[in-house]
Amino acid sequence: MDELEQMRLIAQLIEESREIGKPLTIQQAQRKIHREYITSQLWNKYGLKPSGFLVKSGFTDGNDGDFIVADPRYEAIFNNFLNMNSKLTGAQGKRLREAMDKLGIDYLHSPTYPLDDVKTDADVA
Repeated sequence: MDELEQMRLIAQLIEESREIGKPLTIQQAQRKIHREYITSQLWNKYGLKPSGFLVKSGFTDGNDGDFIVADPRYEAIFNNFLNMNSKLTGAQGKRLREAMDKLGIDYLHSPTYPLDDVKTDADVA
């Protein structure tokens, strides 16, 4: 998506939010579009919320009663990505990218926060 299309999408969301009395800044609109792009794929393909994605992908931290819980470290990293504060380039981020790849979640073409493909250490050698 080119910059002009991004701006139209952002402007449309800002206008819609203003009409319902919940105005957004440009940055808030960008984050909302990106978050919805990723989370709607998780929900529409698998019925998962972000923490469910982490559990399904094996990023767990034991049980809380009868429930398996997502690893808080990975949950923080994934939430930073959803908030456009991380490009998932570190070791743990690459593991999250691999998990999204396995589930067919497109994170490289987000309308407002597209990521570059990252080479793994094995690709470089």
